[in-house]
Amino acid sequence: MKKFGNYFDNIPNLETKRFNLAPFTREDMDKYFDILRDERVQKYLGGGAPLFDKEPNITNRLNNVNNRLLKKRLVFTWCVKEKANGKVIGRIDLGGFIKRTVGEIAYHFAYDSWGKGAATEVVAAVTDFGLKELGLRRIQGLVHIDNMASIRVLEKNGYLREGLLHCYPFGREFHDVVMLAVVK
Repeated sequence: MKKFGNYFDNIPNLETKRFNLAPFTREDMDKYFDILRDERVQKYLGGGAPLFDKEPNITNRLNNVNNRLLKKRLVFTWCVKEKANGKVIGRIDLGGFIKRTVGEIAYHFAYDSWGKGAATEVVAAVTDFGLKELGLRRIQGLVHIDNMASIRVLEKNGYLREGLLHCYPFGREFHDVVMLAVVK
């Protein structure tokens, strides 16, 4: 196994049965921003994810997720694509590292992929990467209290509910959120 810091040279490509997880490219960004424009997706993002869908914001965003944030060992950000057709269906992050032992998982997917096991499959791959490859002892996730589907995704992957955080900073707002975690 490589040491924790050695994984931050490049975002590693991960693969599941149906999906490829890879760094975002410029070509992925328009499709990704279409996902973010969907109010159904925005509903659980805590005030919504900001849309940086114009130049030079796209270039800056790509540089942040593929270079700056990675080199500072802050976060891995993967674009999730269907293997069958290369369609961008979402994003998943693993970051917020504390003492190289704790990480936080976050994700969002296109509405038309909801309820089809995509999130469960992708979360499994990233959780496995975090625990086995990075050697994390704990991965946690914060989920909007009303987002029962996302809570189920984490629970299917072995995450346990640890508690409810009231009026917690979530996105750009404050919400009640459920803390779930998997511990090695």
